[in-house]
Amino acid sequence: MKKLLYGLGIFTCFLSFFSLMIILLYKQLLNISISNNLFTGISAISTSIATLGGLSLLFVNFLMFNETRKQRIAQEEPVVTLRLIPDVKNSNFLNFHFKNSGGGAAYDINIILDPDIPYGNSTLNKLPMFKRTPLLEKGEEVIFFYDSAISYFNSDNPKSVNAKITYYTYPKDNRASRKIIRNIEINLDEREGQMQIIQKDLTDLVKEIEELKHALIISRIEGKEDD
Repeated sequence: MKKLLYGLGIFTCFLSFFSLMIILLYKQLLNISISNNLFTGISAISTSIATLGGLSLLFVNFLMFNETRKQRIAQEEPVVTLRLIPDVKNSNFLNFHFKNSGGGAAYDINIILDPDIPYGNSTLNKLPMFKRTPLLEKGEEVIFFYDSAISYFNSDNPKSVNAKITYYTYPKDNRASRKIIRNIEINLDEREGQMQIIQKDLTDLVKEIEELKHALIISRIEGKEDD
């Protein structure tokens, strides 16, 4: 955007300069006699001015095209993120959200955590998905359970890690592919002590109806036994 403004500024200066030259030439014509040679000279000057003006306009158009192209590439570029977020139904569960929030697909994704943190009987860096994910489509998100918040916060495991995410705009063996590297800080205790509203859906409603149904059946059975 700065280059575009710079180009527009140059173009404006050129136009101002040309306009000033035309005004000065007009004033000179009023004070001298007109001849064929004079008209030839004025024609040559006018042609030069028009040529320079056209070149200036072409230069500005080139800058605008280049800026538009960069914006289009940025909009179509994949943006892969990794975040640790409490579960929407149980804030004691910590889930990793692996998402492509950009405008295009991401290929051959690799994630390296520094320092590495435990996951089950292994570590996250040894997880096959972290070693290589062949494709993550635009808007696609993978959510997986990591650990209990209480269990992790009471452990000696690192509370802050850096995630180095490497991926490509096309398959890695494609000549048009471009490598992108993002470094994201993941603060595992940033949600510690945070209160949360539990969200419920139709599945929870069905479960509550089933529990109520069972309670009514048990109540009837106990009522018959008392009789």
